Amino acid sequence: MSLLKITNASTGYGNKQVLFDVSLDVEKGDTVLLIGSNGSGKSTLLKLVYGLMDIWQGSVEYDGQVLHSMTRKTPTHKLIDMGIQYVPQKNELFDDASVMENLQYSLLHLNNRRESLRRIDEVMTQIPILKDRSKQIAGRLSGGERKQLSLGMVLVNRPALLLYDEPLAGLSEDNIPGMIEMLGRIRDAGTTMVVVEHRVTDFASFASCIRGLRFGCISKHKIDSKNIIQNYLV
Repeated sequence: MSLLKITNASTGYGNKQVLFDVSLDVEKGDTVLLIGSNGSGKSTLLKLVYGLMDIWQGSVEYDGQVLHSMTRKTPTHKLIDMGIQYVPQKNELFDDASVMENLQYSLLHLNNRRESLRRIDEVMTQIPILKDRSKQIAGRLSGGERKQLSLGMVLVNRPALLLYDEPLAGLSEDNIPGMIEMLGRIRDAGTTMVVVEHRVTDFASFASCIRGLRFGCISKHKIDSKNIIQNYLV
């Protein structure tokens, strides 16, 4: 059974339709890479799964349970409790707060200080730079450090499904291998991922499945050819 199942889903902004009859099955443990040109609907698809878009038709299911349909919309805080986490393209940090405080804010819903500290310690072990910068104000972090903090704020909630919009965007060439390695450890720990990324050549070998979006429609089959990949990037 699919962990995430999107069936004939359509949505858009105002009167502008962006996704058309999109269906996607994501098995547990998969790392699905979504590719396509700007405006093809990749980010919109992640937002739809996370309940940030109203679904116009179709449905989104998670672990056999309907999350969103024309008559149902699961609130974001419940998605977090279910193990679904979303990292947007632009890092959503509390710039005036320290690294530690940002991590703590991500766990306020637990209302359990001991458990929160345990999870933060685990993430700081996974991402050592966060421990080194724990007292630093988030607004003063470098671009790569901000990316790692955004990821840490998600990992403290121990996601079963991670929706990640452009993890390599804004990173220097030197930092890209480290980010891919970090995501590899998360994948190997059992987290299922759906990732939007324009740097296909850097990420393609990491993914277990590549699907393309073009004009709001998704490819019916997995993509495994550079020629086909190129068709979705122009």
